[in-house]
Amino acid sequence: MCAVAVAGVWGIAISERGGVTIVSTEEKVLDPKQADAVLVAKARDGDAGAFGELVSRYSRPVYGVVSRMVTDRDDVDDIAQEVFVLAYRSIRSFRCEAEFSTWVYRIAVNTTIKQMKRARTRQSFSIDDPATGLADVLVSSEAERPERIAERKARNEALHKAVLELPDKHRAVVVLHYYENLGCDEIARVLECSVGTVWSRLHYACKRLQLRLNSEL
Repeated sequence: MCAVAVAGVWGIAISERGGVTIVSTEEKVLDPKQADAVLVAKARDGDAGAFGELVSRYSRPVYGVVSRMVTDRDDVDDIAQEVFVLAYRSIRSFRCEAEFSTWVYRIAVNTTIKQMKRARTRQSFSIDDPATGLADVLVSSEAERPERIAERKARNEALHKAVLELPDKHRAVVVLHYYENLGCDEIARVLECSVGTVWSRLHYACKRLQLRLNSEL
């Protein structure tokens, strides 16, 4: 059983549509980790509404990871759905040794990699997402000028091509670090490897991308 220790008197309010809201008679607010723990405990006891709230919380992050590792929209939708189906089927065996977010990221990465291997193709993710700082990490920063905008576009296109050649596990750390803003410690927990391995994969990926950029631009 997952032990949930929360100060105050807490309750679960279930809406007509099955959504779940954490409420407190003392008007205290759970932080995200505590809220996840409460919902996981309820879901493990068979509360479908609680699991639905977990899906609502993590559907966007999971979709983001998958969509940046594969390109076909239909594949993205199918994989994201499969992630939560697997999570639902496994929730009773979730030992709570890791945070739910770490666990669901792990399922997302592993499911996506398995799908790519089944398809026997090298998929890609959108490298020109304005939220990412990856492209800027690979070059020195300068004041934004018209010519710099053109250079940025060319660099993103070259980077996109280079990413196609990255091994799946290296692509995974790039997505988790630069797009999902996970630290190396958390990535290590997601991928079940050492922090040193995460750093090594990031170093390898960035070095390879940098060499490709230098050769094409």
